[in-house]
Amino acid sequence: MPRKRILQIIPTLDRAGAEKQLLLLATGLPRDEFEVHVCVLTRLGPLWPEFQAAGIPVTVVG
Repeated sequence: MPRKRILQIIPTLDRAGAEKQLLLLATGLPRDEFEVHVCVLTRLGPLWPEFQAAGIPVTVVG
C-alpha cells in the first residue's frame, strides 16, 4: 500500500509551541506509512536544521 502524503503548513519555523509540536508530529509518524512535507509561508527559523537532520523536506513559499 502506498504511503499517505501529508503536507503541514506553518508561518515560520521559529522556536515556539506550534513549531515544536509540528516537529514532534513530523518526526513521530511512521515513515513506512506516511510521507511528510512541511510548507513554510514566510521564512525559515531556528528549527529548520532539526527538520533537515530528520530528513523532513521543507519548502518556503514566501
